[in-house]
Amino acid sequence: MTDDTTQQSARHTGPDLTLFLAFHRGLRRDFGRLAEALDRCPPGDTARRALIDEHTGMQLRALHHHHSDEDANIWPLLRTLAPEAADVLDRLEADHQEMDEVIERLTGPRRQAPVQAADLRRLHDLLNTHLDLEESRVVPLIRAHISAEWWEQAGKSVSKSHGRDLPMIAAWTVDAASEEQRAHIFATAPLAMRVLYRLAWRRVYERRVAQVFG
Repeated sequence: MTDDTTQQSARHTGPDLTLFLAFHRGLRRDFGRLAEALDRCPPGDTARRALIDEHTGMQLRALHHHHSDEDANIWPLLRTLAPEAADVLDRLEADHQEMDEVIERLTGPRRQAPVQAADLRRLHDLLNTHLDLEESRVVPLIRAHISAEWWEQAGKSVSKSHGRDLPMIAAWTVDAASEEQRAHIFATAPLAMRVLYRLAWRRVYERRVAQVFG
C-alpha cells in the first residue's frame, strides 16, 4: 500500500449504519405482520381496524421518508463517488417506483380487509427482495465511500422529517433491532432521546403494538 493510499484510508472513517440497518429489519418484518393483523380482525370491529390502519399509515410514512432520502441524497452521492454502481442504483430506484404504486393503493380510501392485506403482502415481498439487493451490493459501497460526517448530518435531517411520528418510529426501530444493534443504539444515542424512550416512547409503542397485533 502506498503512502497516499494509507493516508486516504486513514482520512476515511466509514459511517455508522446501525440505525439504518435496524430500520431495515423493521421494514422487513412489519408489513407482513400488518397483513396478518388484518386477517385476524373481525369484520365488525371498526375500532381495531382503525388502529391497524393508523399503524399502517405510520409505517408507510416511515418507508416514504426512507426512500425519498435515498433517491434525493444517498444514491446521487454514490453515483458521483462510485460510478460503477449506476446499474444497481437504477434497479433500486425502479424498485422504489414499483413499491410507490402499491403504497398509493394502501394509502387511498379504506378497502376491504382481504384486499388491503394482499397489497401489504405484495409490499412485504417487494421490499424484502429490494433490501436483499441493497444490503448486498450498496451497503458495502456506502461504507467504502461515504464519510461518517456526511452520514451523521443526513441522519439528523431524516429524523427531523419524521415530525410527530418520531417517537413511535424510534421505539419501533429499537424493537426491530438485533440485540447487538440495540446495545449500540443505547450506547450512542443522545441522552435526551434515551430518557424519553425509557420514560414514555417505549410504553406508548408497546401499547400500540398490543392493540394492533394482539
